[in-house]
Amino acid sequence: MSDQQGGYPGAPPGWYADPAGGPGQRWRDGYAWTDAVVQPAEPPPPPAPMASYPPPTGPAVRSQSDAGFPGHRELAVAPLARIAVAVPGLYFLASLVNVRLHAAQYRVIGHEYHVMLQATQNNQTVPNFTIPNGFYGGFSVVVWLVGLATLVAVIIGATWQHRAASTARALRWPATHSPGWGVGSWWVPVVNYWMPYQALRDCLEPSDPGRQLVLRYWLFMVASWTLNAAVQFAAFFSSGAALGLAIPAAVCALGILATAPSVVTAITSAHRAAIDGSTGRVS
Repeated sequence: MSDQQGGYPGAPPGWYADPAGGPGQRWRDGYAWTDAVVQPAEPPPPPAPMASYPPPTGPAVRSQSDAGFPGHRELAVAPLARIAVAVPGLYFLASLVNVRLHAAQYRVIGHEYHVMLQATQNNQTVPNFTIPNGFYGGFSVVVWLVGLATLVAVIIGATWQHRAASTARALRWPATHSPGWGVGSWWVPVVNYWMPYQALRDCLEPSDPGRQLVLRYWLFMVASWTLNAAVQFAAFFSSGAALGLAIPAAVCALGILATAPSVVTAITSAHRAAIDGSTGRVS
């Protein structure tokens, strides 16, 4: 740096690489090196890696090997449930046929009740009640067998409904009732006209069009058991009234047969799709 530049004996004033070999720069005043040193700016730290969160462990996200997840247990019973939920429709139809085939015996029983009631009101001796011959024979045996099958079907259907409601709860879909209360409400008088429907409806997301199918099924179910009871009662007093009520009752029973399996399919399909959308794939 002996060459003069700009009147200076060496390099003009400025920051230069530190001749001492340091990492920074040292100021030269044009004549000599000063003590002023600036260190190089530290490079910004590398961006922090994205926070590593543990994989979701909520009840809606389980591995396929997790047999305890409600979705797996629901799908296991779904094939039987599709048949089971339709069996009550068969029972209602069988009951209607039985009433028609035993119309005469029903009228005899109704007459006996009427005579017994009159005797009670007039403080007379109440005659013994007798069951007409053939009332428990013939097609009545078929009704009893279908009734037995219906009892088994109800147990299967209740099991499926509880598991389906548990799956919907695991998927965090809104529900009006707990899975247990949804099943139990079927056997509670008065509330069983709407609570079981709410429980089945809530197995689907609020925006799912399958809810309309659940409503149709439920209307058929409520109308069927109400009309069936009315037919049984009317048969004791009027065969014509019983027949008139039996026609819409039969239509509603057929409606159950047509819609009940589809309700199970709609709910299980929605649950399968929801689980497939998470990491807990169920095939």
